[in-house]
Amino acid sequence: MSDGNKVANQSTFVSTVLTPAKQTEIRKEFEANGFVKIDQAFTGGHLSQIQKEADQMIDRSIKSGRQLEAHWRGEWRENVDVEGDKQARGVLLIHNIQYHSACLAQLMFHPNLIDPAAAAIGTTDLQLSNTLMHAKPPKIAAAFPMHQDYDYAPHNLDTLIAVTLYLDDSEVENGCLCIYPGSHKQGYIEKHVHKGSHYLPMNEYPIDQATPVPMKAGDLLIFSYLTVHGSTPNTSDQWRRMLLFSLRSPLDNKKVNLKVV
Repeated sequence: MSDGNKVANQSTFVSTVLTPAKQTEIRKEFEANGFVKIDQAFTGGHLSQIQKEADQMIDRSIKSGRQLEAHWRGEWRENVDVEGDKQARGVLLIHNIQYHSACLAQLMFHPNLIDPAAAAIGTTDLQLSNTLMHAKPPKIAAAFPMHQDYDYAPHNLDTLIAVTLYLDDSEVENGCLCIYPGSHKQGYIEKHVHKGSHYLPMNEYPIDQATPVPMKAGDLLIFSYLTVHGSTPNTSDQWRRMLLFSLRSPLDNKKVNLKVV
């Protein structure tokens, strides 16, 4: 195995122990706003290794001919104009990142990621739903309209959360997430448009009325699948790479639509 492919033992990296007071603080903020930000969950050499592994994953996927570009389809695109381009652009997506790198797979068990996630939904155990890498290339990456993630996988107890680890500093200019704080308290919003994809009417849920959530590389953003969110296009010269871990309480499960024959 070459030096470039070696994976450091994560026991050599620093783990942060959450105090009961910090767990309570995370839980209260999550319950109030539908999201919580954890500053600098990963730093230094560990963060550098994660960033390197993500870049190598992208490079391997491109060389293998895998289709990485994804588009959020729908009529909403006609209302978002970036330098004359009606969003004829997308983002890069890689699913199941745990199969691409041992370093990235180990993140699913790292206390700096798992412990804040468990605190947010008030559980001691977590179950993995899915993982992905979401990357917005410089200048060409698309915006995403305001929406809830509920439509991807409705659950009975609504404990499903996205735990996102940012690999780059993220501002409005390079496509940071924008959130309607407290919107998760409404439950699922029936107004979603289902034309090409799912999204909320832009005249009722404009992205410029949402709260931008700037992030630093190494920060975590945890949010409910009922939290209304979207993102701006990347008009900067900087990447915006992010790893997403979709987690839930093991007591929760997907809703099943039973058809009566």
